[in-house]
Formats: sequence, C-alpha cells, structure tokens
Amino acid sequence: MWCGFTSSFIVRPLFFDEIGPAGFLNCTVNGVGYEYLLRNHVIPALQQCARVSSIIFMQDGAPPHIANPVKRLLSMHFGNYRIISRHFPTNWPPRSPDLNPCDFWLWGYLKHVVFSDRIEILVELKARSEQHIHIISQDTLQSVVEHAISRFELVAENGGQHMEHFLSLSWCIGFQLAQLRVSQMSNDLEVIVLIIYFFSKTSYNHAH
Repeated sequence: MWCGFTSSFIVRPLFFDEIGPAGFLNCTVNGVGYEYLLRNHVIPALQQCARVSSIIFMQDGAPPHIANPVKRLLSMHFGNYRIISRHFPTNWPPRSPDLNPCDFWLWGYLKHVVFSDRIEILVELKARSEQHIHIISQDTLQSVVEHAISRFELVAENGGQHMEHFLSLSWCIGFQLAQLRVSQMSNDLEVIVLIIYFFSKTSYNHAH
C-alpha cells in the first residue's frame, strides 16, 4: 500500500496488486511499478488539487524510489530542489524512519484501528484501511506535521544523533517551536510525505 499526506490533505491509499490464479495478490514494488503509480495516480491527484507547484516531495531511500524513470518523472514535476530523496541535492537522511510521519505515526495508527476487529480476507483489510485513512481529520494531519518539525529540530540540536529518547522530555517545547515554525511558513508550501507499506503475507496472517 502507498499513502501520501500533507498538513492539509491526504492522497488516497493505493495498493500494489497483480492478478494471480486465486485473484488479486500483493506484488513486490519495483521502479517500473512505482513510476506508474506516481505518473497515473499521485501526480494527477496533486494536479487536481492544484498543488504540484507548491509541494515539497519527500520520500525515503528505498531502491524503487530512485530508479532512473522515477527520478526523471519527479524532476519534471517538482524540480530537483523541491524533492527530498536519495540521489537529489537534498538527501533524505538514511536509516531515519523516526523522521518520517508515516513511519512514526501513520502505520502505528492504522495497525491499531484496522486490526481492532478480526479480519478474514484481504479485500476487507484493504477496505478497512481506506476507511480509517479517509476519516483522518485535517487537525490531526496538521499536528503530525508540526510534530515532525519538532523532531527535525531535535536532530539538529543533537548533532544528527538519535533523538527519540528526548521526545518525552522536550515534547512541549518542541511542539511550541513547531507551531511557530509552521505559522511562519507560506500557506502555499506543504510537504507530502510518502511511504510504501506492503500488506505482506506475514502481516495478513496477523489478522487471523
């Protein structure tokens, strides 16, 4: 599953599927599949919202994210300096899931609400995931992005070292700084945060 969001809206979740003998199956994502998703789903969704020109596109360093067709497509729509990613002028910090809102918040939230009741089939898993993503409020998105900014500031203050053990002590201060930082940003400037999560066989078995 792919999902992206900014401080004000969500790009709906998309699933990487292929048709097998028993119906739809999850497939491994490669550069070709990821480029197809960006070209045919993600970028059109941003264009429909008239946000492409104001988006900073952020993604981690997974190999599909830096395939040559993907890099060309991203550069065409966002320019090299509105992309935070490996192989671009602004590199995404390696091994830093604690800075990615999808990793430090979205996946945990979905795991909690989606698996709160027993799930029998993959179709139900997808439907429930989409349902719970759809009802996330704009206030929640804003708070998550503000918290992400506080995490960036903690990393800078601690020389790039691990910082999650500081969060319980500095949450209030960091949250206030994040609110100030966000209020100073242009209203037109938003960050879209991307992550790929696969409902793998292991994850699906967990539902049983």
